Amino acid sequence: MYISDPSEVEEVLSFFRTHLGRDLDIAISAFDGLIQFERMKVQEVDAIPPRVLLLSSKSDRRVAIDPHHFSFATVSADHSRLEIGRLLGSGITMRLTATESA
Repeated sequence: MYISDPSEVEEVLSFFRTHLGRDLDIAISAFDGLIQFERMKVQEVDAIPPRVLLLSSKSDRRVAIDPHHFSFATVSADHSRLEIGRLLGSGITMRLTATESA
């Protein structure tokens, strides 16, 4: 199941546009009990095709996000936190959480 509401995809892109060029605390988990944390900079936000590029501050690691391939997205009202997830089946959900760096 993919995000089908264009306004939900735009909300995700808007969150990352707000933080373009800034660091975010990123947490990625494939299931409860395993979470990877990393500070990453929002390098690029494209509308067509929808894509967000995050670049690690400490390594050569890059993460590219296409919001269409996620099942749900939630952005806080103050745009300080985003959570997107993908239902993988058998009760497993991959989640990416982005929070403003302290």
